[in-house]
Amino acid sequence: MDLVELLQQAQRLTNETKMDTEMPRVERTISQVLQATQELHSRVTQTGTNDLQAHILLGSKGVDLPILSQKLESLSARKSFEPLDPVTDTDVQGYLKNERENAILSVIEETNRSIFDAVELQKWRCVYAEWGEEKEVLLNALVGPRPEIFPDLQCQTVSTTLADNPLPFSRLLDNMQKKYAERIKAYNEANGQGSQRENLVATFAKLSEKFDDEHVQEMWGVLEYMADVTPLVRTTDPIHTRQTAPQFIQQARTYLERRYKTYMNTVVQKNLLVAARGGIPNTYNLVSSYVGVNFHLPRSLVGLEDISDGKPLWPLIYYSLRSGDLAAAIQFLRESGTCPDLLKLMLLQKRGDTETPTSKIETTLKLEYNNKLRICNDPYKKAVFAIVLTCDPHDGHVELMRTIDDFLWLQLSILRLNDKRHYDIEQLTYPGLQSLILDKYGENYFNAREKAPLYFQVLALTGQFESAIEFLSRTDTNRPHAVHMAIALNELCMLGTPSSVAAPLLSCEPDDPAPMKRLNLVRLIVMYAKGFEQTDTAQAMQYYYLLRNFRDAKGNNVMLNCVCDMLVENSDDQMLALVFGYEDHTDTGNLIGGIFSEFPNLDCDKYTLAGKVGDDLAERSNFESAIRLYFIAGQLDKALRLACSLISQVVHQPQRPGSLRDRLCDIIITLDSLLAVRKTDLESHILTTYSMLTQLMRFFDLVHAGQPRLASDVLAKNRLIPANSAEVDECVGNLKRMGPDIIRVLPDVMLAAMDIIYDEYVKTKGNSGQPSEYGVEDSNEALEATLRHLRGRAKALTNMAASVPYRMPNQTNQRLVQLEILMH
Repeated sequence: MDLVELLQQAQRLTNETKMDTEMPRVERTISQVLQATQELHSRVTQTGTNDLQAHILLGSKGVDLPILSQKLESLSARKSFEPLDPVTDTDVQGYLKNERENAILSVIEETNRSIFDAVELQKWRCVYAEWGEEKEVLLNALVGPRPEIFPDLQCQTVSTTLADNPLPFSRLLDNMQKKYAERIKAYNEANGQGSQRENLVATFAKLSEKFDDEHVQEMWGVLEYMADVTPLVRTTDPIHTRQTAPQFIQQARTYLERRYKTYMNTVVQKNLLVAARGGIPNTYNLVSSYVGVNFHLPRSLVGLEDISDGKPLWPLIYYSLRSGDLAAAIQFLRESGTCPDLLKLMLLQKRGDTETPTSKIETTLKLEYNNKLRICNDPYKKAVFAIVLTCDPHDGHVELMRTIDDFLWLQLSILRLNDKRHYDIEQLTYPGLQSLILDKYGENYFNAREKAPLYFQVLALTGQFESAIEFLSRTDTNRPHAVHMAIALNELCMLGTPSSVAAPLLSCEPDDPAPMKRLNLVRLIVMYAKGFEQTDTAQAMQYYYLLRNFRDAKGNNVMLNCVCDMLVENSDDQMLALVFGYEDHTDTGNLIGGIFSEFPNLDCDKYTLAGKVGDDLAERSNFESAIRLYFIAGQLDKALRLACSLISQVVHQPQRPGSLRDRLCDIIITLDSLLAVRKTDLESHILTTYSMLTQLMRFFDLVHAGQPRLASDVLAKNRLIPANSAEVDECVGNLKRMGPDIIRVLPDVMLAAMDIIYDEYVKTKGNSGQPSEYGVEDSNEALEATLRHLRGRAKALTNMAASVPYRMPNQTNQRLVQLEILMH
């Protein structure tokens, strides 16, 4: 652009800016323009470019930004949400407005607080839930030390969420538990009578039909089918037998095959038109109809090989194997005329021929499987080869796995048990499948918390009874079923238990094959029965009777230990009568009835048990209850020892209703009646101590009753306290022959005797100066003689206190000396 064009544009702009009205034109010099520019620059640098842009933007919209900023600064958000100040009472409209606004603000504030609290609570719930899952994963991942590293370790602990200690509260049995308990009682009674043992698994499985719970019935059904094998003997280890015997694998396969056959029947019955079922009702026709239902559409045949008559061959063979009918699969394969080597191998397997060599045929088929079938598009053909050859466990055959039953059946079908031959393809073993289910997949994979019956069935079908029962016992709802499953399996010698009854609930021993565990049946039953042993004692003892063949580390019978613990916790008269029976007053005093008498073939009778419980109570210093148990056991010597110990503690106390001293009076009455019958087998010094303590009880009763003369006669009769100084040595000698229980009460006896002497001294001295029928002089002489006699008795007491070979309490000596001084 040249200067001419620039001049023209400037003139054009000048003409456009001209206005109709004459306005004075503003002309600025160069210095004025420079000054204005500097002012504008200084303003921009002070307020910043952002403020300038804000001014320009808001100014174009007609907003004055400085004034708006001042208004915003004058606002206070805090004050806007605070309760408004109250107005005067006369301003009704203002008062109502103020109250309305205050109510709105209070609702807003309360809602905000409640929302914050709810969010905080939900946050911590999620945190605790996630941490609980993480802890469970960590516990499940824990493994015990290997025996080669710690050779002295005999047992390793397996984590469990069930507490090892029994529940601290008692509860009544519900209807379901009562039904279980009735069957346990009937089973124990039948064993006591020598009858043939019934199969408790079958009994409980039939009983579960009355629970109206489909999941419980399924769990018992699985366990019943898995336990329906050749009976085991108690001399064999259930864990090692289960791992080496193929019958458990076969039972699991058969169960899954029968269940799938039932499913196929259901599908065919719902689609009779498409199934076109006919002919003899057998597996062959059932599979043909089932395949016809599933593959009647042309698109369902895409990718499948060897199709004849509109039905694919390999699904027919697969579903025949899936339903457990190898003969039907052979018939389908023979009719197709394909794969003669596979047909020959299946025929040998059907006949169970172990003499005919099959390695050449298997090698040929394995080569075909590796070279062709691994990339085959027909999943059914690949699965049939894998099942017949029992190979390729790493191929999950996901196209055919619709349920967990399908997965389990396929894994069980490709197992090789005790096969020592070498194969190019890695084989799946029974322990390997168990580890896959328990360790690799675990509870989280199966969502065991919400699908406990499913996870139990998976563990049970893979022969892991102990882990399945332990998992089931973690919840209160399923714990009764778990306990009775463990009992039933143990009675069939099919439950693996640890060598020590003190082991954790779930543990494994060094020789156990991984991942097998052992379930502590003793701990499980005790935990279960502890919950109702105080409310349903008879039922609890029926469960304890099941533990009669278990021994603790000391060789004691576990059942007796459980009963002892129960009686130690509650040994009132009602409980003792319930367990041991009532006294037969018409006969020799023996006990009749009692729950314990109903159990035969035990190591001891109820009298021996009572003595054992008494010993336990005595160790815990519960002497009163121990004495009652010793009465039942007929152990009077122990009862006398404890009675003497108790009497010596309270003999000097006044009688109060309900006190220990009052209760001991009843015990003394019972002891006196029993001692009247038998004394010959008791030690003489125990009898002497007991007799002396009972006399001292009478002495103190007379003292507290205000009869000092009769009380003094009791002491004089028993020669325990000297009447004068000449008898001190004799009384001290008598004390040496007495037991420590008498020595313990001697200070109280001497103080009581000194108080009697002092009171008599004061009373006698108070009667001095009164004339008698013999005259005043004779009266004073008799009174003085009485006072000398009393002072002599007091002197004898202090001498005896100083002569006894025991250290008397300082307060006793001081009191005796003080009273003696007052009498002089």
